[in-house]
Formats: sequence, structure tokens, C-alpha cells
Amino acid sequence: MKFIFSLLIACALQLPLFGQDEVHVTGAKIAEVGIYASQVITVETNAAGVKLQGLDEFKLLMNTTNVPARIGIRFGFRYEILGTPANAPIVLTMVGKHPPIKNSTTGKMETTDTYQLNSWIGKTYTSNSLDQKSDCVPGQWSFEFWHEGNKLCERSFLVVPDSGSR
Repeated sequence: MKFIFSLLIACALQLPLFGQDEVHVTGAKIAEVGIYASQVITVETNAAGVKLQGLDEFKLLMNTTNVPARIGIRFGFRYEILGTPANAPIVLTMVGKHPPIKNSTTGKMETTDTYQLNSWIGKTYTSNSLDQKSDCVPGQWSFEFWHEGNKLCERSFLVVPDSGSR
């Protein structure tokens, strides 16, 4: 009887593996771009010195790809990861390209930030905030999202000298 019980447990443990849907990421589409307002709920800096913020209430203020180089500006986009099953967890590689900026952690001038991001299949968003004077560098800034070696989407912004205050 002990053998049958063990066999039933072994079979029962394997059943969920057969019932799980395989995750397929087929692409991404960008829904809106521009300047946003949001509430920062968490902040952490990864080992490479990249600031990662958890946000809430992500609201589009202006649909644009031209961004004033002003402290407090947040720019980015809403996008949707396409694939199945819906809401399945995935890991993305985010590549941010920007004019030369001194990394406050390493002290080196950098033009690219690359890091892994836990995400999901479905709608989400990304942004960058210009929080310090050293962040307010005019030039082209871009966000790329990759999954398992495939580029899913990319969006560029032109950060321009600030012509005025709010």
C-alpha cells in the first residue's frame, strides 16, 4: 500500500506541469507617449547605479516626444507586451540610451543603462524622471525592451534645453 501511495503522490505532483500554459511572447505595441505625472511609492538603486522607482497613478500630462530638460519632468510611455497566456510573468531586458551622464555610483560617464526587469504579458508602462541637474542633459534618449534576445519595442525622446519654467 505504501508503494501505491508514493506513486499517486509522484503522479499528482507532475499533473500541474502538464496543465501549465507555455509562455509565448510575440511582440509589443506602444499605446501612448509623453510627459507623465505619477506618485513614487518605492525607490531602489541597483548595483549598476540605475534608479528603479515603483510608481502609482501614472497619468499622461502631454502627448509628446520633445521633453524639456527640467528637474521634475517624467517622460515615458504605456505599452503592451503581446503573447499568451495573459498576465504570465516574464523577464525583460531594458536598455536605456542617453547622452553622456556621470553615474553617481560608479563615477563613470555612461551612455547606456541595461538591466533586467520583472514584468508580465499585458499592459504596463515605463518612464524616466529628471530628478537632479545632472539628469537634465539635452539629446536623444531611448528605451528598448527585449525578451530572450528579441527586441519587442523601442521609443525615443528628444530632451531639449528648458525654455521656461512652469
